[in-house]
Amino acid sequence: MVKVSVAIPTYNRKEKLRRLLNSLKESTFKDFEVIVVDDASTDGTEEMIKNEFPYVKYIKHEKPTLVAKSRNDAIEASEGDYIFFIDDDNVVERDTIEKLLNYIVKHEEIGTIAPVTCYYSSPDKIMYAGAVFSKFMRRTISLYSGFPCKALEGKVIEVDVFANSYMFRKEAIRKAGLIPWKRIPWNGEDGYLQYKIKKLGYKNITLGSARVYHDVDPNEGVKRYNEMRLYYAIRSKIVFHKDLDSRLSKTTFLISLPLYILYYMYIANKAGIFVKGAIAIMKGLVDGLFNKDVIRYT
Repeated sequence: MVKVSVAIPTYNRKEKLRRLLNSLKESTFKDFEVIVVDDASTDGTEEMIKNEFPYVKYIKHEKPTLVAKSRNDAIEASEGDYIFFIDDDNVVERDTIEKLLNYIVKHEEIGTIAPVTCYYSSPDKIMYAGAVFSKFMRRTISLYSGFPCKALEGKVIEVDVFANSYMFRKEAIRKAGLIPWKRIPWNGEDGYLQYKIKKLGYKNITLGSARVYHDVDPNEGVKRYNEMRLYYAIRSKIVFHKDLDSRLSKTTFLISLPLYILYYMYIANKAGIFVKGAIAIMKGLVDGLFNKDVIRYT
């Protein structure tokens, strides 16, 4: 048995995946396995893994199923007491795994622990340090975005959910169960499991002294939105809060749902895809409200 399983979902990012795997080699903590779940890449990822990283536990889907299934497959294949998920377009600081592990081992009340995510191109700038939900609208409020990365050194921040990189306690996953991957295939699927773990009585925390670096454009803004992202943004949001919120919180969220529709319509317009985006948003609304367990590629 290994102490930590490092789980990496990937899809057609061979070069960025290679960079991440090389950064993991430099980790000060050594007692971990690496699991790569490939969602049917066509860019030579499989050959690269087998030739350059033969120790990696490699799982490949025959056809794309989106990332929730990849996360479940990694969980089921993992042997570690803790599972450190990280997206393939990251670089890990040498002592990040060690810091996360040392803290979660000493605090049995923690179900999920995450590092601070900084920008790869602007390593002194925080992209993300976890998020909390507002009480009424259940709006996802990202914490400390834009702050200096080392501003959180020594801080421990309790949050509701994380994205990009986080470590689960395996015992907490056993109690919560796997992600319902056909119900929430993408965009919030990891937060779904994290929040479910928190609802079981665990704490979810961001450890300010641990860091990873995410290779995304800090100025990307609405350019990241296409029809598929808009579809899953609204569908996943509905499913998430319908499934996991209290009756009161669920009601206040549904009351505020028209505001979300207007917001995503605005995003579609800013992204230059208003008509196609509006259609995707309405499909996501219907599928979310009526519990459609289907994977859509729009």
